[in-house]
Amino acid sequence: MSVMRRFLHRDWKRAHVAMLLSCAVAALVLPLLLALTWPELIEPLELWTVDVRFQHRPPLPVSRDPLQERSDTLVAIDYDDLAAHKYRLGRWPWDRRVHAQVFKFLKTAGAHTLMVDMLFDHAAPARDQDEALADATRRAGFVLYPAVFSIAPEQESTEAFRLAAPRHLIQAEVRGVGEIPGVGKLTLPLPALIETAAGLGHIFRTPDRGGVLRRMPLVFSTRGGFVPALSLAAAFRSLDVPPTSVRIERGQAIRFKTGAGREVVIPIDAHGRTWINYAGPWGARFLHYPYSWMLDQMQSAEGKAQLLNSFKDKSVLLTNLTTGLGDRVATPFDPDFPTSEVHLHLLNMLLTEQFLRDPTAFEVSLCLGIPIVMLTAVALTGGPGMIMPAFAVVLGSYLLLLQTGLNRWGVLLPAAQPIVSLTVGVVLLLMARLFLIDRERARFQIALGACLPPQTIQLIKESPERIPNLLAGHHRELTVIFADIQGFSAFCKRADPLLIQRVLRDFLTPMTIILREYGGTLNKYMGDGVMAFFGDAEPEGGGEDVEEERVRRHAANAVRAGLQMQKKMAELNLRWLSQGQDTHLVRIGINTGIVTIGNLGTEYLWDYTVIGPEVNKAQRLEGAAQPGGLLLARRTYALARRESVLPDNLPTKVMTLKGIGEEADLCAVPPEMIDELIGANSFPSDSGSPPDHRLAAG
Repeated sequence: MSVMRRFLHRDWKRAHVAMLLSCAVAALVLPLLLALTWPELIEPLELWTVDVRFQHRPPLPVSRDPLQERSDTLVAIDYDDLAAHKYRLGRWPWDRRVHAQVFKFLKTAGAHTLMVDMLFDHAAPARDQDEALADATRRAGFVLYPAVFSIAPEQESTEAFRLAAPRHLIQAEVRGVGEIPGVGKLTLPLPALIETAAGLGHIFRTPDRGGVLRRMPLVFSTRGGFVPALSLAAAFRSLDVPPTSVRIERGQAIRFKTGAGREVVIPIDAHGRTWINYAGPWGARFLHYPYSWMLDQMQSAEGKAQLLNSFKDKSVLLTNLTTGLGDRVATPFDPDFPTSEVHLHLLNMLLTEQFLRDPTAFEVSLCLGIPIVMLTAVALTGGPGMIMPAFAVVLGSYLLLLQTGLNRWGVLLPAAQPIVSLTVGVVLLLMARLFLIDRERARFQIALGACLPPQTIQLIKESPERIPNLLAGHHRELTVIFADIQGFSAFCKRADPLLIQRVLRDFLTPMTIILREYGGTLNKYMGDGVMAFFGDAEPEGGGEDVEEERVRRHAANAVRAGLQMQKKMAELNLRWLSQGQDTHLVRIGINTGIVTIGNLGTEYLWDYTVIGPEVNKAQRLEGAAQPGGLLLARRTYALARRESVLPDNLPTKVMTLKGIGEEADLCAVPPEMIDELIGANSFPSDSGSPPDHRLAAG
């Protein structure tokens, strides 16, 4: 408990800690409940953040040369409309001898692997076409064909694949608990192609909710083994993977050893899917050779030689991009992505081992807990005012962590739940602040508003920690002003009480507005009199010159206020006279000197006031002043004269003040000079801008 008191910010009380900790717990629990009860909201939001991270990631390496933007080992050949028209290949499907010629060309060029993303599952119109294609497949020795099937539960997977193509299945050791999707209704290439192919692989795609392809199973279960993805079959061929080295750990990883003895670990989720680590938008990272361009190059010996060098030792993807053919799917980079290139992104990921993985349960717990714990800790130690800055810093840091997790570690840390948790946390903490701190502070300020000036209240709002310094008793040089109606006691003896009340309200209201307008602190009403002081609201310190400038400025403002009060009194007399009421004159005394200031009352009755001989002197000056005029002490006159509020040639006088004695160099401002002095000055307020005389006029 002593440790907590040491670090707890002074604005919080120990009783508040339980509520703040409850806010943190609620911020952790609510997003979890939301994810369990409304997954269709949280999951799409999470996947959208994955797309954003992909789009802001630096380029993924696809070449042994880091400066090369496109892969030097993976390329694509695209069948296109121009080839069909220019070389009279006709409408699709083309003569299969065309494909056989491509196979032979790639064999001559020294290609390593060919992935065919076209399904030849029915016989050609002419038998010699299929024979030519099968012969070219056999002679090439590196052709991989696709298999197409529907998905089925693992226990209901078909046996057709094992019966038709047993040598193309993966025999893997299986461990753990998790789902491996099964092969359902199956469509395979022609038997002759199955027999002569170097491998078969599935091209099944599993878009997420919303249609974006981000994950897909690399293996499907069937009776007698596992069907690899087309890209995985190509990777096994490129890495010379021994058939007996594959091990599947359900819900965790697919493991195998390369021919060089290096173990490769591919992370998979509980549904057997792996994240597709896209290298970039379509066509940006892998070279695509239009078939029409290739045929153009074949027309010359030089072009043919150059073309042959383009495919040496490379893995090639053969695709169909003719009009109306070829599937398209949304990816994190492109809403209309030709799906065939997905094989190249997967193969690049497998060959370079740039895998992505889901976070572990421990990592998820840290991601959920640490941001809200940090936010709560800063709020407790830094105070209520640090809640929003801490939220901004923690949120920004976590967003940076999310991007770094993908860029450097290949981990897709959770985004939606931690950000929702952090947002809920800051809302709850702000509500707690409003309920616990701001409400109490507002009540405190309302209570002080009756005895403190507006500028002091503003200081308290901006810096509540200054309250003790503002209210503690201390000495300071201020200017004190007293104003009193002459002969008001005699008026009260003969006047109606309601009239007395109305006259006092007519008098005190505009006088108060003027005093506050010029920066004065209204101290109290004394029957028909007003007491105020100037210069208390500004912070202390800054040296003697700063203090002297403050005293001079506020003394000048006090004199300005006195002049305006007398002008306003003349206006009131005109109004009262027009209403058939008595007129009144006001005496004003102003003095500048060292006083004692602070809350000089008790806990039962606050009294923010000033006391001391200089205060008494100001009151005696008011009593000795000419009705309708001002009487200033020597220092007040000197300060106001330096601010050009009063002329240098005002006569001074010596007067005897009751209880004080003889005072020399007092300055009297007679009633007839009031308008002249006001007209000669612009009378700027304390802020340096002219006061609003409409406000002063009440």
